[in-house]
Amino acid sequence: MQCIVVDSEGTKLSYIDSGVPQQATEGYTTIFAVHGTVFTSPIFEKVMALAQGSNIRFVAVNRRDYPGSTPLTPEDTDILASGSDEQKAAFLKARGVEIGTFIDLFVERNKVPPISADGHTGGFALLGWSLGNAIALSAVANVDSLPSAAQARWASGMRALILHEPPTVAIGSPLPPKVWSPQIDQSIPAELRDPFFTQWITSYFKHGDLSMRSLDVLSYVVPATSHAPSIFSMSEEQLARIVHMPPGSGSDMLFMVFSAAHISASYKRACFDTGVRARLPRMKICAFTGDATCVFTLPAYWAMQDDDKACGGGFIDFKMVEGANHFIHWDGPELALETYRTIITV
Repeated sequence: MQCIVVDSEGTKLSYIDSGVPQQATEGYTTIFAVHGTVFTSPIFEKVMALAQGSNIRFVAVNRRDYPGSTPLTPEDTDILASGSDEQKAAFLKARGVEIGTFIDLFVERNKVPPISADGHTGGFALLGWSLGNAIALSAVANVDSLPSAAQARWASGMRALILHEPPTVAIGSPLPPKVWSPQIDQSIPAELRDPFFTQWITSYFKHGDLSMRSLDVLSYVVPATSHAPSIFSMSEEQLARIVHMPPGSGSDMLFMVFSAAHISASYKRACFDTGVRARLPRMKICAFTGDATCVFTLPAYWAMQDDDKACGGGFIDFKMVEGANHFIHWDGPELALETYRTIITV
């Protein structure tokens, strides 16, 4: 993995890069992706393999506490567990600024092409997947904390924020009352919760009529039998590169449980604050979800629709992908890439 140092303290973020598309004579668009909990940047490898032929450069970044990136400090985890509101807000802001800085440095060093005159190519998009949405949203919410030159590059180059299946915890929305997960089921031995979670979260679920927007139509526990879980198609070598367990029951769990208010404020600022949107005049935001995904993401999708409507509408575009689970980028990379392309295209 390659790394970029994002601050004066030597903090590193590791990443994998599909490289400049071979036929990019008229420019190309770059997508920066931020992964979720437990599943790291190589979860995007199949999409990256297709990006070259789609005039897209795809860069997947490992968050702090994940392989190759600087671990969080004991002080950081103390803040996540028992810090003040100000400390937790500062923690989330810092993670967003790190991503914002990473993108700016990558754009500068790699001479990422600007948005073309017709708007069809160039510039960059920021993709958050699963819990990674919280960090992607923080990057947008705190773009005004970057140096002025970096802010200018973001303003001219940021074309889209792609919210790929944020769960409720990634937007600070309450968990559904009947929610279940192996990670929080105390009847499961502690050492088995994360391995159980990796199989369960990659499953497909058969929900009821989603047009009702009702929590009662969701399948909360038992996966469908129509498809094998995505993890079943990963080799041992792939699993070793993709799955990193410790943050799942460590820093990520603390973040999800104890920072809801700060995550919510960051999400609303990124999406609905007119000042933020004015700083990024070319940015559109799109949230999408599959209809066979896990129970965490559909309530978040509906909550974002409600929030958008409450703010007057038109801040976020929404898209439902038929037949997709939480790992469309692994099981259906062609469909995932086409969905991303549709979102970033003018």
